[in-house]
Amino acid sequence: MSTDRTTEILNYLTAISRDVGELRAEVKEVRTEVQELRIEVKEIRGEVNDIRAEVTEIRAEVKDINVRLERVEREQKRQGRRLERIEGWAQMVRADVEDLQERVLELEEKQA
Repeated sequence: MSTDRTTEILNYLTAISRDVGELRAEVKEVRTEVQELRIEVKEIRGEVNDIRAEVTEIRAEVKDINVRLERVEREQKRQGRRLERIEGWAQMVRADVEDLQERVLELEEKQA
């Protein structure tokens, strides 16, 4: 083998070695970035779990509020019915009072 051919092969091997070194450095960078991404994903998962817990608490509170609101609505309906009864009773009393006032007027006119 000639010296020129040996030099050429050595140059190729040197270039390949350099390329492999660069590739290793890039792979190392990619691994570092992947590790950083894993850490970020883990943090995000933790935040998502915290948010889920808060949403669960909020749902429980909303459910409790709905139960209490339904109870208030039922009580309001009961009070409404009671007021309607009182109103009916008040109208009867008013009518009775008006009848009595008319009778009093009639009696006063007869005595006069």
